[in-house]
Formats: sequence, structure tokens, C-alpha cells
Amino acid sequence: MRKAIYLYKSGSLIRSSNNLIFKTNEEKIYLPIFQIDTINVFNHINLNKNTIILLNNYDILVNFFDYNGNYKGTYYPYYPIKGEYLKKQVLFLNDNNQKINLAKKIIQASMINMMALVKYYHKKNLFFTSELNKMKRMLSEFNRIDINNTTIDNLMIHEAKFKQLYYSCFTKITKNKDFSFIERSTRPPKDPINAIMSYGYSLLYTLIANALFRSRLHISLPIIHSNIRREEGLQYDIADIFKPVVVDRLIFRLINKNQISINHFDKTDKGVYLNKEGAQIFIEEFEGLLKNTISLSSSKRKLSYRSIISAEIHKISNHIFLNKEYNSFKMKW
Repeated sequence: MRKAIYLYKSGSLIRSSNNLIFKTNEEKIYLPIFQIDTINVFNHINLNKNTIILLNNYDILVNFFDYNGNYKGTYYPYYPIKGEYLKKQVLFLNDNNQKINLAKKIIQASMINMMALVKYYHKKNLFFTSELNKMKRMLSEFNRIDINNTTIDNLMIHEAKFKQLYYSCFTKITKNKDFSFIERSTRPPKDPINAIMSYGYSLLYTLIANALFRSRLHISLPIIHSNIRREEGLQYDIADIFKPVVVDRLIFRLINKNQISINHFDKTDKGVYLNKEGAQIFIEEFEGLLKNTISLSSSKRKLSYRSIISAEIHKISNHIFLNKEYNSFKMKW
């Protein structure tokens, strides 16, 4: 499987025959073209037409982030939009019952995966009996919602209440006063745990967005989230399924194993952010987690988390375009 490359220094991305070289003031790094899936850039780089042609020929995406890990944009190889699929997706979303039915399945999966993570730590003698009982009642109430008599906004209200209960477990899980969690804050993150959450979610959004651009689905046509924040939105829908089992789980592990400490953050007038060392630790562990494989109850095969995310997009695509019933990913620990 091809891999993601991370570039932290400023420099030039140069084509050399049919390979890439990343040239900085100090060194030349050779990047074998057949091994690259995406290139993630966190500093200033230069690239010319010949480099872009090579990236296009080998279907390599280049994602751009600022120093604090905020996503800024992507170079995508040329993917022609197929009008047939675009039309079908629009027609599907214009059917309110179909849209709400799929939205409910996605939100349900998000809630189940949040509860699965709390159950995981409950088994480690952290005792979330009260919280889990409330979650079960809230999930049961959500499951009883009639899709013919509800709205996307109503589904999201239920999800928001569930998420608040989920967030209330964070401080007890981390067991670290430096990472106490009061509420979710973004733009800017106000404390270290919000900073690392924002950083991780940004990586997850970008991973899913990249996979969507290689699929039949159009990213600018979300099922749940409106296009308020930016023109694209579908990646936010799908990310909610995986935030608990990929990003949140990784954050708790890094904190509890003392791999990430308060020294890995910078506090400024504009907020709190992971510093360079902290970001590199997180990215290395994030990529490692994506390679981990688990057995799915529906299959005897083991799949990596990266493959599971791609498969989820494929299942949603089949639901919309081929009328195949969508069965969401639900984590079991």
C-alpha cells in the first residue's frame, strides 16, 4: 500500500526523471514515486509544471497545512466529474426521507462508537456506569425516531446532547490535570486537549476528503452538515463515525502513556497549539494507527483502519447509487 509523506521544512519538490526529490537548504530527500499516496506539506514549498505533471500521472495528492495544522487546501490530480453520478447524488439528497434515513444511520454509528470508547475505558476500571446507562437510554430514544416525522436538525440536536455526555468522560479518562476537558473549543483551541483534538480531526478530515475525491461521491454535497464552514462538507459527516475510534482513542493513549505532555504545546494570544515536536509525535502515531488491522464481524478478513475508512465511503456510495442498504462501521471492544 502506498503511504503518506509529511514535509515539515521549506524547500522545493523537484521532478527527477520519474521520481521526486524534496530539496532543502540542508539536504536532498529522494521520494520513490510508486510508494507515495499523498504528500502533506506544513511549510513553504516550490513546485513547477513538470512536478505537477508527474503528480497527476501517478495520482498523488498534495495537502497543504499551516504551522498549527489547520488545513488550507489540496492539489488534486485531474478527476473528471461524471454528470451521471452527480445527478444521482443530487436526486438522492432531494428526497427528504432517503436523506434523513441515511443521516440517521451515520449519526447512530457515531453515537455507538462514542459509547464503545467509553465502554473500553469502563473495562479498565474507570467506572462509567452512570454515563453508559444514560448513553444507552439516549441511543434507544434516538433509534425510535420516525424518519418520516423528523428533520436533520432534530437528529443533530440528539447527537449534540449525546456528545456532551461523551465529552464529560474525557477528564476522567486522561487522569491528567494538564489535560482536563471542560468544553469543545475551536478557532482557536483554548487548552491542550482541544488543541490536539483539532489537530487530529484536521488530519482525519483531510484523509477522508482525499478518499472522497477518488470516489463517485461529490464532496460538496453533504448529508448532515451544511456548507456553512466551507464549500465542502461530506467529509465531516463521515469523520464523525471515526473520530472516537481513531483520533480520540489515540489522544487518550498518547496522554496516558506520557508520549504527549504539556511541553508539546505552545500557548499564544491566539490559542493553544501543538508545537513541532508534538505534531511529529502525533502524526507518527496517527499513521501507525491507520495501518493497524482489526477483524470485522461481517468478515473473517482483517482490515486496516485506513481501508475501513475507504470501505465506509464505498458503502455510502453504493447506498446512494446502487440502492444497497448501508451498514455502518460500529466498533466493538
